[in-house]
Amino acid sequence: MAVDIRMNYLERDQLGRPFGRDGILACMDKYKIDTAVVVPNLAVTCDFREGNRQMVEAIKGDGRLYGYLVVNPNYPDESVELMREMMSNRKLVALAIFRGASRPYPNLDDCDEIINSYRRFSKPVFLHAPDAASVEAAKEIAAAFPTLQFIFGSMGGPDWKRALNLGKLINVHLETSGSFDVEKIEEAVEKVGAHKVLFGSDLPFSDPASEIALIRGSNVPKDAMIKVFDQNAVKLFGFGRRSESE
Repeated sequence: MAVDIRMNYLERDQLGRPFGRDGILACMDKYKIDTAVVVPNLAVTCDFREGNRQMVEAIKGDGRLYGYLVVNPNYPDESVELMREMMSNRKLVALAIFRGASRPYPNLDDCDEIINSYRRFSKPVFLHAPDAASVEAAKEIAAAFPTLQFIFGSMGGPDWKRALNLGKLINVHLETSGSFDVEKIEEAVEKVGAHKVLFGSDLPFSDPASEIALIRGSNVPKDAMIKVFDQNAVKLFGFGRRSESE
């Protein structure tokens, strides 16, 4: 079994070909991925209200697909209102923030109001962290909200070593997409712990085959791989406690 915690929902792929839910499910079948957590790409790039609603409509009724609710720090009041409206949906398993308002990545100044209001939902928060600056900003957010669980998306990209220096932070998980460096998997398991690393492909912007090979080609123990591919996501998102019909 494999759980991919980062697939992207968009109507057409980078080449303009139809994608959508059918494209996601076809890739899941091809790569033997049982469950996926989906990012509404329209909500990240353009319209966070409409993008979230389109994604929720697309995944409802499919027991293999769950989603992130993407919010926009440029619109804190509207984001909080959208959370109150939609976050009780059990198909939405986490909040996701990809950008800030004053900076191009999530940061405490821009996201404090939104995350503070989100604490009532007791679900994880995905923070896009593709480089050193965004990792440091994500650490500050995680330190400010120690009762919430955070996922650092892209694991720092080429600056992945920065993502491994978490100090006393125990509420951070690392998502594996980003740079294709097998050493990052091995060092993440060693320094952060296998229970804190989660498989994500970033489909269709990255090929799941490459991300899967990156993990399987590492020298981490088999039991650690099982945690990365499956067990950690099941525990973090509580998939076993959710009805397949929802």
